[in-house]
Amino acid sequence: MKLKKHFFIIYLALITILTACTEKENIYETGKPVIQPLVPVEVYRQERGLEVPLDFEIRAIAGIQSLEVLKDGQSYDQIEFQQEDLIFTYNFSYVVEDMEDGTQVNFTLRATDKDGQQSEPFSFSVLVGPPFSITPDVLHGEQVLVVNGRINRDTIFRKENLYLIDGDVPVEGNKTLTIEAGTTLLMKTFSDDRFSRLVITPGSKINAAGTKDEPILFTSEKTLIGEAKWGDWAGLYLYGKASTNQGSTVFEYDYTYGGSNDNDNSGTLQYVRIEYAGKEDQDALNFFGVGSSTQLNNLSVFECLDNAVRFKGGTASLKYLVVINHGAYGLWAEDGWRGKGQFWVFQTNVAATIVPVNFNNIARSVELRNDPNDFNLTPRTSAKLSNITMIGNGNNDTDGTRRGFRCRRGAWALAKNFIATNFPNDAVRVEDVAQENLDNGNMVIAHVRSFDNKSNYDELAEDYFLPNPDFNLTEEPVPGISPSSFVGSEPSLFNPVNDPDFGNWFTSAPFIGAVENTENDWTSDGVWVRNQDGTIR
Repeated sequence: MKLKKHFFIIYLALITILTACTEKENIYETGKPVIQPLVPVEVYRQERGLEVPLDFEIRAIAGIQSLEVLKDGQSYDQIEFQQEDLIFTYNFSYVVEDMEDGTQVNFTLRATDKDGQQSEPFSFSVLVGPPFSITPDVLHGEQVLVVNGRINRDTIFRKENLYLIDGDVPVEGNKTLTIEAGTTLLMKTFSDDRFSRLVITPGSKINAAGTKDEPILFTSEKTLIGEAKWGDWAGLYLYGKASTNQGSTVFEYDYTYGGSNDNDNSGTLQYVRIEYAGKEDQDALNFFGVGSSTQLNNLSVFECLDNAVRFKGGTASLKYLVVINHGAYGLWAEDGWRGKGQFWVFQTNVAATIVPVNFNNIARSVELRNDPNDFNLTPRTSAKLSNITMIGNGNNDTDGTRRGFRCRRGAWALAKNFIATNFPNDAVRVEDVAQENLDNGNMVIAHVRSFDNKSNYDELAEDYFLPNPDFNLTEEPVPGISPSSFVGSEPSLFNPVNDPDFGNWFTSAPFIGAVENTENDWTSDGVWVRNQDGTIR
């Protein structure tokens, strides 16, 4: 009987393994080697003298014997494998020769395993010529310049033009994209799972310096016909060379990032508004391995289906942020982000539902994490934050389970002078922090007003910080703050400019909350922020 039980367990384990392995490609049924590009490619456009860098994954259950690469039918590269490699990442490289624009060079990859079986050939072409184009067109009755491909030259988008970003458009090759103040970039929408986004790759820069009266706008093309909605397009991605705790090189969303240059500079985003983003689990503003020399201030996100702002590693800091009607997290930071933040506003009326259950039920206005498997992984997510106002979408069970501020999974923060209100679950929560890191001040929340929530404080926020009067946490309301208003504050004994742990990056603000009062409402200074109803503040 015991033997039958053990056999059944082994049988189930084998079925589980085989099923999991077939999710990508069913090599365990066919037995043949498989070649897959890490990023889909059929035709790769590139100019003379420049490199075509592509990565392919080779897999063979019997072990890889050889990989052959043909160029126009002739041998280009050959690798013989001596060890029992089952999976191998092949870094393909080709420098385009001196040929006329429009010339097509054809490549084919073919793998052989140690049983002598060959893979299906994988073929793609290199088309000689500029890898991007900016062409005039008419969209919904408006003259536009359509941008597609990979921008590999220093380029300027001028405010007198209306631009349409068509699909995935990266800036690469250490080049700079300059966007003049007052420029509008429309993002093409697709009826299937494709999406548009602008990507700044490591070493390249974006110089998008708008002004309060001439902000730079990233929005859906459907604003031209009054039919824009959240999730029309993906978002804006900045990839840098700063360190993360996920390795020196990280591959995510089709691009690599990371390194050791924590002072890396990905450019400037200033007085920029992003609208109707978040398609296909993409986030509106993404900072992956972005360094501290990058300038980020006066940014606004309106109606994003998914997360509004995402930091993964890096050391970039962000001052003056307004997030209105975020569907998931307002700001999510992890993987060793070591940045600073001041004057952040989060306000959402998006109801997280209990039935049907959805991922956004657990969404926060601000979430800080280190690593789910190793809370002590370094560099550790450790933020310095001051002057934040977070307003949720209700304070009872019928509105779902959206939350306010949470610090977890080994992340640390010095988070002070903030407000959390109107959340239908725990509004301020701290967990996964060792006692010694509470005692030595690595993790601190102080000068906090959390009120009119289903639960104002939870976990360590409730058990450690709230009972100690030195931290100045209360459940007292703040005049002026309500579900429909984020303007209002309370005087605070803490001013970040006077605290040596915070430093001179911060602005003097001895008050609890992001917006002190109507006289000093920085969100209404100019035309770069929308109200919840879509009007300009």
